[in-house]
Amino acid sequence: MDTQKHIDEQILLGYYAGSLSADQKREVEQWIQDSEENRKLARDVQYIYMATDTLNTIKMVNSAEALEQVKKRFHKSAQTNYLVWFQRVAAILMLPLLISTIYFVTRHEPVEYIEVKTNPGMVAVVNLPDGSKVWLNSGSYLKHPQKFTGDTRTVDLDGEAYFSVQKDKSKRFIVNTPFDLRAEVLGTEFNMEAYKGNDQVTTSLVSGSVRLSFRNKENNEESFIMKPDDEVAYNIKTKGIKVNTSYLPTQIAWKDDLVIFRNTSFEEALNILSKHFNTEFIVKNDLLYENSFTGTFSGQHLTLILEHFRLSSGIQYKFIDPEISPNQDKISEKTIVELY
Repeated sequence: MDTQKHIDEQILLGYYAGSLSADQKREVEQWIQDSEENRKLARDVQYIYMATDTLNTIKMVNSAEALEQVKKRFHKSAQTNYLVWFQRVAAILMLPLLISTIYFVTRHEPVEYIEVKTNPGMVAVVNLPDGSKVWLNSGSYLKHPQKFTGDTRTVDLDGEAYFSVQKDKSKRFIVNTPFDLRAEVLGTEFNMEAYKGNDQVTTSLVSGSVRLSFRNKENNEESFIMKPDDEVAYNIKTKGIKVNTSYLPTQIAWKDDLVIFRNTSFEEALNILSKHFNTEFIVKNDLLYENSFTGTFSGQHLTLILEHFRLSSGIQYKFIDPEISPNQDKISEKTIVELY
């Protein structure tokens, strides 16, 4: 029997909700086993079902009751399937975003946090509870409380983000990074790149002011107040900073799905393209690093940019994976490009 046309998202939701008959369940299970594409769709629908179920539970109970439920779940017998419970708490609401609600135990009441994670090659926009807005770049993570309390607004960043912060003199806005550096502002717009795997944190200020606080090489806390157009790079290893005046459109074009070069070095250009298209570049000739590029490109077309490299500098390129078409637009799976 051809089951492909009978199985859709609604039937899969019914399967995970346990509302199908025994015959329907068998049909769905057989369909899932038929292909990897079917299994992927089934997994995605399962995540959505778990997310919806989790949110409905949160809406139906108050925070104290939710905390008690969490405690009871964790104190059940060893037969409890903890993996399933964690999946229900950290549920994927929509791809490529991973959004989960976490409850932390405090002396008084649970504090509710929201986590957002972008997949490689994807960009997300996050609205914070104070009206501030954050663009989250490829492969990045942001955590913030559901409601800002006290005299600070604190978020945690691992990756790259563009912040448009609402001014509030009574509440400083603080961005924590995985390193010995944080940014403090009242109302401003700035870009920060702080990927855990990199050797430096780079902050570019568009407007307003930012105070960077960091540990210097003597392990003492030091601060630097940025002014618009400043680009400050904090070296994780040397614990020193380097201040440059940057061309801001190049640094922040990613949030508008553009790629902008202005005398951009070959190395930096590859770094930008790697994040934007989830692509790994293999450079076969070190002389290529002597090139620099200028141009504005739609972020959807990697091949057009590589053609610009070829025509302007004679750089040849080859897509290593033969299954990836060089004319494909946004690349969802990581691919490899050889440059020579």
